[in-house]
Amino acid sequence: MHMFTQQEIDELSALHFINQIDAHLRVVSKIRIAADTGDHPPRVILLLELLYDKSRVDKLSFDLHNHSYADIIEVARNVGDNEYLMCEIDNLLSGHGE
Repeated sequence: MHMFTQQEIDELSALHFINQIDAHLRVVSKIRIAADTGDHPPRVILLLELLYDKSRVDKLSFDLHNHSYADIIEVARNVGDNEYLMCEIDNLLSGHGE
């Protein structure tokens, strides 16, 4: 069970990254921390905003439960390197093209 300090929560909540996936697709990633749940670690949510040619296409969210502070930053910073996230993005975008 990973608990975060208040400083880590504040730092994670302030982060946002712009991931240039290809010439047309950008993904803006942000971290949201759900309210403290007593003895349980707070829920960490990765929010992804998909932009295609500068127009917002859609949003996705992922629970980063049990990820370390460093892992959360790594995932948010490098969306294009995460095979699972890219598969989910591809699946979502393929539905928009039909």
